[in-house]
Amino acid sequence: MGLKRKLFMTSVVLMLIAILPGLPPKTVFPFKPINIAPVRPLTGVLAPNQLINGAERLHEGGLLQPEGVIVRGNVTYVTVYGGKILELGDQGSVRTVAKLGPECVGTYSERICGRPLGIDFDTKGNNLIVADPYLGIWQVHIKTGEKKLLVSKDKAIIEDGTGQSSKSTQRSITTRQPNIPNGVAVARNGDFYWSDTASDFIFEDAIQAVLCNPSGRLLHYSRADGKSRVLIDEVYGANGVVLSPDESFVLVGELGGQLIRRYYLKGPKAGTHDVFIDGLPGAVDNLNGDASGFWVGLVIAADENNPSFIAMLAKFPNLRRLLVRLFVLAEAPFRLWYDTTGSDFALWVTHHIGHLGGLVGLFPDRGTVLRMDWEGNIVLALHNDDTSSHVISQAVPLGKDQLLLGSPVNQWLGRVKLTPDTLAALQRQAQAAPSSAKASTGTPPKEEL
Repeated sequence: MGLKRKLFMTSVVLMLIAILPGLPPKTVFPFKPINIAPVRPLTGVLAPNQLINGAERLHEGGLLQPEGVIVRGNVTYVTVYGGKILELGDQGSVRTVAKLGPECVGTYSERICGRPLGIDFDTKGNNLIVADPYLGIWQVHIKTGEKKLLVSKDKAIIEDGTGQSSKSTQRSITTRQPNIPNGVAVARNGDFYWSDTASDFIFEDAIQAVLCNPSGRLLHYSRADGKSRVLIDEVYGANGVVLSPDESFVLVGELGGQLIRRYYLKGPKAGTHDVFIDGLPGAVDNLNGDASGFWVGLVIAADENNPSFIAMLAKFPNLRRLLVRLFVLAEAPFRLWYDTTGSDFALWVTHHIGHLGGLVGLFPDRGTVLRMDWEGNIVLALHNDDTSSHVISQAVPLGKDQLLLGSPVNQWLGRVKLTPDTLAALQRQAQAAPSSAKASTGTPPKEEL
């Protein structure tokens, strides 16, 4: 068979795989073109700099994929691979607060032993609220490690609130269970808002998930009822979540859409949502805020010279469907092998096919975190170009002049010292913040609870 004929036959087979009905996977939403706003140029406030170059590597080799980070006083809490939540003391101590799942058999067994992502302090007790994409959302006591499952992966009660016309309208219970619990933000009354990244694939198959049409969600969990309600559906890679200081709205980051969405909780727009900001120069990961603004971690940089592969493929549904089906077909025999024999090798293969971490070598070297105000303005962009701590999932202030940098791929927690100019800009922003944001309620900050 000649080369031309081989190419023709290959093209026919690929075309059939792409368009034939009935082939896996069966997705929640059909493959359609997706519109993603062009990325903003790296000029003005976004201009390249080296403000977070030379990150110090804390606990190098001892923190595997420290994705979620929160700070209370001199103590830092991080979520790491293997279902663990760790407490880092200011003198270099490390304490395991809790272990969510069974022990790991290797770095490829996260779907079994867990990989917690989002984390926030509880406002009703000395607890952490932790989201694990495989094991659900948990309440964990900081001192004792006592655990309570709040949102199960297979028995969650979820109300579809996206079609609500009034509070009296009967809500329907959906059978669409959470698939990738990711970000979490706790309200003053103990309820929390959380994100479900996608419904079509599990977390270790993130490449397939982002190639499908958006199926992520922003949800509200009621501690009184033990139920969740969908606020926004079809979010493209729902990720970090943060509440405004007066809790009048909640924000959710989109990894695929490179934007942040806003859902109004109070006021004349309550129950509606809009795009808070789009065209960001990277995939949005975790969000964490304070009275004057919030920090945005951009986990995969994107710009005019380094376009997002998600954005490039977004308008081509047939090509995305072909790629997803090829991933599924490649993985299927190994999944069957693992399910029938429990083979470690089969588990290793199924983990790596479609795992976003396998593409890290192709990511741009730029690491970026943004500082934004609650009006949707970018106040600061802090970049690095030395890969000292790129692929940044979260940026969290530590003390008066330092910033911690979480990452879903590193084996350390990054720490950088902020420059005097950066600190001055943050001080100006704090002084310019509306007084309503600085003192919206009489509730003490979470770190004082």
